Amino acid sequence: MEIHAQRVGVTGPHGPLLKPTSLRVPAGELLLVAGPPAAGHTAFALVLSGRMRPSTGTVTPDDAVLRGGVVLVDSPDVTEPEASLSLSGVVGEELAVNGRRSGRKAVADWLVERGAEEHVDARFEYVPADVRCALMMELAAGRPGARVLVVDTPDRYHGDPTSWLALARDRVTPELSVVVLCTTTSAEVLGVPVARLGADNTAPVREEPTAKHALAPTERDLRPVSPPTTPPPAADNAVITTAHPVGATAAGPPAKHAAPPPPAPRQAAPRQGAHETAPRADADADADEPTGPDSRPAADHAEEDR
Repeated sequence: MEIHAQRVGVTGPHGPLLKPTSLRVPAGELLLVAGPPAAGHTAFALVLSGRMRPSTGTVTPDDAVLRGGVVLVDSPDVTEPEASLSLSGVVGEELAVNGRRSGRKAVADWLVERGAEEHVDARFEYVPADVRCALMMELAAGRPGARVLVVDTPDRYHGDPTSWLALARDRVTPELSVVVLCTTTSAEVLGVPVARLGADNTAPVREEPTAKHALAPTERDLRPVSPPTTPPPAADNAVITTAHPVGATAAGPPAKHAAPPPPAPRQAAPRQGAHETAPRADADADADEPTGPDSRPAADHAEEDR
């Protein structure tokens, strides 16, 4: 059985008991619903079990189907057993409602099978919390036609929420769902996903633009990018060298301003003078050669005289 509660609210004679709450109870699952004290736990349990009509909103299926398939477990002032009754008396009444034998011997045998015979004559209010919770859930699950158990605030008498959570998990089957109403304090201790009273628990969760665990930008990513620095043009006669890291080998074409290799030696005798001690760039060597008509070699003038 699936239950859909849409903006269900309950108003009492002195004001709202339950703020609008939307919830979906899937078949065969465990669902925790948390809220602060006085948030309307019991009012919501009564609505889910078809025992109270909401002041606002709707619940599906209808009340008749809910009353036949939803069992309200140990709800204070509603289905909670009388505190002064003995455990055997409480179990006998529940077995009778379930259509089973409920005589004294049948009750004693039932308790022995569950290891609770030592509490058979104890007042119900003095029964240990884990025993009380386990027995009440089992008796509720044995109700004919039970499809959903609604356990109303077991943490009001149970000091360890992990214990009643484990008991609730044990009751879940493909045919039986369990809804546990608890306080927000218990939910924080358990650290498990819970629905909230007074909230729309059917709305899709919006994803944040940035994932919570996304990597933060590093300092390198945050540094401003500076434009590359272009070295100033060198003079014609300058010899530009490219520095390399220690142990690195220069690779690739020569730098844009690197000096071209020295020209091959000419056949003519080298000139004597200031340029003998230091080789000059090609542009300087070409500038020293005469370029006028009178600068042609003697062999060319002899050819013209002939």
